[in-house]
Amino acid sequence: MADTDLAHEWTQLQSQLLTQVIEHDDLSFSYDPHTNEFSGLHIVGGVDISYPRTNPDHAIVALSILSFPSLTLLHQTTFQVSIDVPYIAGFLAFREIHAYKQAFASLQAERPDLMPQILLVDGNGTLHPRRFGSACHLGIELNMPTIGVAKSLLHFDDLSHVGAKDLKGVFREGAREVELKGQSGSVYGRAVRPPGLASNPVFVSTGHRVSLDTAVRVVRACSKVRVPEPIRVADQQSRKIAQTIESIVP
Repeated sequence: MADTDLAHEWTQLQSQLLTQVIEHDDLSFSYDPHTNEFSGLHIVGGVDISYPRTNPDHAIVALSILSFPSLTLLHQTTFQVSIDVPYIAGFLAFREIHAYKQAFASLQAERPDLMPQILLVDGNGTLHPRRFGSACHLGIELNMPTIGVAKSLLHFDDLSHVGAKDLKGVFREGAREVELKGQSGSVYGRAVRPPGLASNPVFVSTGHRVSLDTAVRVVRACSKVRVPEPIRVADQQSRKIAQTIESIVP
């Protein structure tokens, strides 16, 4: 099937699935604004996929499970899979969703007691031209609360007036977060300043079954450096395996 046909088919499917996205808190834990603490949150997860430069259709998916609030690694699952679905901008989830689902099937078989109460996804949720990025798609597929955490700002027409360099300037002036509102008035997510002195934000958005306010609070509570620990740990593992593959391929 041609990419244009796939894009049309996937656009329709995203529109259908979007109706299932829950953008309010539907969680097994709660947040107390008076104490600035979470109650009942014990297990958080993070997922990331890396591709060896020598073989862009060979994916390494990593799922990390951490305790909360200590952020100690409890379990890690990694998979190497071949991906034959093409990459089309705006439809990354269709390329990667089955690899992520394999990782969760493995976790369910090996350690169902460590299924995360909320999952941080290396990618976008509602911060997407159709408000349905990878974090939304994975959340719907798993029926799990998910948060999109992107390292770079996804540019699309409704957010064309927002520039990453401008955001850095705002953070240098002391801002902690900036609402990412489109010209249409839609709020897609927030740029969130990381801990410490860094001014390079991460871009947080609702995936599924969590409000944007709670998503930002969870990301902050899971962050020691710029990238929140569940994603950072998964990213380290997937990159390590990808680099090993690169080193042995002639």
